[in-house]
Amino acid sequence: MALYGWGDVQLGRIPLRETFTVTESGGDGRTLDLEGQESYPPLTRAQVVARHDGINALTVGQCIPVTFTDKPERNGYYMVKSSGSTYTEYLNSMVTADWKVSLDRIGSDAETDLQSRLTGAVRLNDFSLTGERWHAPPIGHYGYYTGSSNPTTMTRTGADGAMTVYRSVPANTSPRWGCLPTSYLTGRVKATTTGGQEVYGADVPLAATGWSLSNGFVNVTTSASASLDVQTYAGGAYRSKLWNVSVAGSGAPISSWDGATLLRNDPEMVILRLTKSLSPGRATLDLTLRRGSRFVEGYLQTGTAATLAAYRSTLETNTSAAASGYITATADDSDGNVFVIGSARSFTAHANGGITKAAATAMDFFIGAVASQPTLNANPTFDTDTSDWTPVNATLTRSSVQSKYGGWSGLLTSTAGSSPRAEAGKAAAVAGLSYRASGWLYAPAPIPSGTGININWYDVSQAYLTTSTNSVTPASGAWFFMDATFTAPANAAYGGVHFVIGGSPGAGVLLYGDDIRMRAATPSGDTALDLRNQYAAAMPEAVYGVRR
Repeated sequence: MALYGWGDVQLGRIPLRETFTVTESGGDGRTLDLEGQESYPPLTRAQVVARHDGINALTVGQCIPVTFTDKPERNGYYMVKSSGSTYTEYLNSMVTADWKVSLDRIGSDAETDLQSRLTGAVRLNDFSLTGERWHAPPIGHYGYYTGSSNPTTMTRTGADGAMTVYRSVPANTSPRWGCLPTSYLTGRVKATTTGGQEVYGADVPLAATGWSLSNGFVNVTTSASASLDVQTYAGGAYRSKLWNVSVAGSGAPISSWDGATLLRNDPEMVILRLTKSLSPGRATLDLTLRRGSRFVEGYLQTGTAATLAAYRSTLETNTSAAASGYITATADDSDGNVFVIGSARSFTAHANGGITKAAATAMDFFIGAVASQPTLNANPTFDTDTSDWTPVNATLTRSSVQSKYGGWSGLLTSTAGSSPRAEAGKAAAVAGLSYRASGWLYAPAPIPSGTGININWYDVSQAYLTTSTNSVTPASGAWFFMDATFTAPANAAYGGVHFVIGGSPGAGVLLYGDDIRMRAATPSGDTALDLRNQYAAAMPEAVYGVRR
């Protein structure tokens, strides 16, 4: 609600003070003319400037949702006919933007289909990829229609809520869907500048630092200690990971940017261009973020050939699948996520976890993450105490002698009997679904009988059913990661993740555990291979309003 009891009129992404008068006309087209004034005070100067620039950035022929607080009967989808704003600044006193917009009404959501024209083709690539054609309309859409062939769906939950993503969208179709105008902007891609002010158009000033791109799943911004900070939304918050971009291979990365500008700025897709002076010449980096995507796309260019690179700012152990177009972390990070980076064209793996391309003037890449699912067991890290854990044929103490994350781990010391273990409290599970059991273990001395991170399964009365096991004979004196996916058996209602020393080792055998988690398995659509395939077939989208 606007200040001083005024209502709001929302033109696309631009919030404005609702005026008393709306001028409409019929005939060949139903025209709606609006005008009003934004001012500082009561708004901030930055808000007035952003709204002035946003009005002037509206594109003739563009389809936008329009909503009113006090005149909701006028809510609907409109085509822009003309727009303009007069900016006046009274030095150190007041700023005003007197705006006018002329629109043609397409219709309400009940009579309007929004058609997404997914243009382009699968990226030319060196890995014989056909890609996966996918699409993510706004949160709150309905009636998604692709003709006689239906896509599959998945749900991604981000900062804006749960979004339906359509996978394997039939080729040569332009999906149609409905959406309340009041829901159209939920889950959109946002470009913000200094102070978090959203930028409403492309032809507007943008600070070289302090900007961000966000779609609720990925947030990209600058960093004082790296080229980019690419954050993944997981566990109710954005989780940061720093990346370097370089035109000197593993040499000095680009630590700051000279300029930033927007090439495209729509709710479904934003393209940001960064510029860096070289000596001589310059480098440009185009970043693209799409609605519903779990990765940001990059395109690095230079005028003369160089060794181009995009890589983790600090070493993170990784598994190279360069022959298949991507690199991924070997194990979960402290937030439970796994980075993914790749390219459509052949490249060399960077030791830190990343890609390089020698003697090149351009390099495409994507950066994302396999985001963790919520942890089902309590206290996975032992950083406070050993609560929720029960030792069997062993003792369990909290130890600072060894730790993988934080300053503590759980120290399991065998006493007598078979399979000495520490088991977490029983977590609800569903028979037939897949669950991950993962974590870090440290054996100070060899354990010939092996170790594991397993799940005990229980029925609805919490009676034991069976155990899903994952065993390895570890090297001693180093942390090692264990990760396995198990299917909950028939009649399972609970699962108890535990770390265990195999066999009957006798008393005094030590095993440290840290970050021991039971989670739902990564859903189809969010694995590293899925993200690579979705990058290969990421299609530019243009939205049009058509009568239903």
